[in-house]
Amino acid sequence: MPATNGRLVAARTAAMLTQESLAGLANAQVERDTGKPGAMDADYVSKLERGVHHWPGKDYRRALRTVLGASEDRDLGFYSTRSKAATVVGDPAEAAQGSDDVKRQAFLRALAATAAGMAVGDPVAEAVGRAGSGDTPARVGATEVEQVDHAIELFGEWQDLYGGGVCKDALAGQVRWATSLLGAQATEKVRNQLYRSVGFLVDIAGWGAFDAGHHDTARSYFRLALGCAEQADDWGLRANVLSDMARQAIYVNRPDDGLSLIELAQVRQDRQTPTVRSMLATVHARALAKVGRGEDCYRAVMGAEDSFGDRRVGDDPPWITYFNSADLAGDTGHALLDVALDGEHVDAARDRLRRSVDTYSQAQARARAFSLGKLAILELSVGDADRGVDYGEQALAAEAPLKSQRARDDLAELRKALRARREVPGAPELRSRLTRALRSA
Repeated sequence: MPATNGRLVAARTAAMLTQESLAGLANAQVERDTGKPGAMDADYVSKLERGVHHWPGKDYRRALRTVLGASEDRDLGFYSTRSKAATVVGDPAEAAQGSDDVKRQAFLRALAATAAGMAVGDPVAEAVGRAGSGDTPARVGATEVEQVDHAIELFGEWQDLYGGGVCKDALAGQVRWATSLLGAQATEKVRNQLYRSVGFLVDIAGWGAFDAGHHDTARSYFRLALGCAEQADDWGLRANVLSDMARQAIYVNRPDDGLSLIELAQVRQDRQTPTVRSMLATVHARALAKVGRGEDCYRAVMGAEDSFGDRRVGDDPPWITYFNSADLAGDTGHALLDVALDGEHVDAARDRLRRSVDTYSQAQARARAFSLGKLAILELSVGDADRGVDYGEQALAAEAPLKSQRARDDLAELRKALRARREVPGAPELRSRLTRALRSA
């Protein structure tokens, strides 16, 4: 059993505050300090006092110190148990060389064991062989890399607006063309840039196939993208592809595989920027929720928000610039949904999903539609059912036009939630409209 945090209990009692009022004051302080509202509730304060959590995120620690008049974290009984096992001992040069603890072959073997029988082989060589044609230039340079980067931007925007099914054929053609470039001659610098850019383009194709429900195709794309990451020795691309593979595994009801993949993506996080670490933590939170580790999920959410607060403009690689505060709120709210449906952290899930709906841009129509659907399911299941119907109406309007199997699956989940609330005004009619929309999809 965890030890009770008597220092925090004593400090709150001396300030004559309830757990709920302390959470409210601390949230207000977080907003004053960071410009972003805090998300603590009485349940979270209770867990701090019971020793379930003993190291809140830095913004929350600072806010609690301010509200309770403490000068140091230890005055409130907070402490970190971060392992010291990674401390370098012995020859620093030898240790630095060994610190790249995911050597290429070990990494691939681990991935093969994790990804449910996926053969490793040489995906890049296989793809180059398939893509070879007389149109491939004998030598490539910066111009070809720029063309691939332009395709990344174009197709990424299309998918964000309309879903993965809208451009899959055109994107497949771009992938064949881009992959064929890998067989041409190039300087070492250009070759590394090309592997990186082709890898990200292929990852976008994999995400689009996943979104459209073509899971075998998606896995093939992800495997190729991972091979490109290995060739470029790009830790960011490697982590990004693995996180997408984890999301897919979670989605197809293989949460244990998803958990293994995202934890593999989080190896050597010292090589990632705070924004990347934040994104990876949101996927980790979702996997933890799916395997029934609700409190670990909540801790991962808090860690994601903590990392996001550390980001610095200009430090991030171009591929992660999409991940903004709306994405953080949407992904953490989605992660907490499963926990909330079991009656825990309901307000935390609701607040984050609402924030994402309010802050997603027009270019993020698909992501906003998903948040509306999740919010509707949350309210219908454990909240205000009338409000859930209203969110459901908005979700149907937003998701029905998308060329996305995931959007259709979301609408099916929403219909299931409505079935249990037939007594709510508007629920039967909305369920009938959902049925028609799904039949015509």
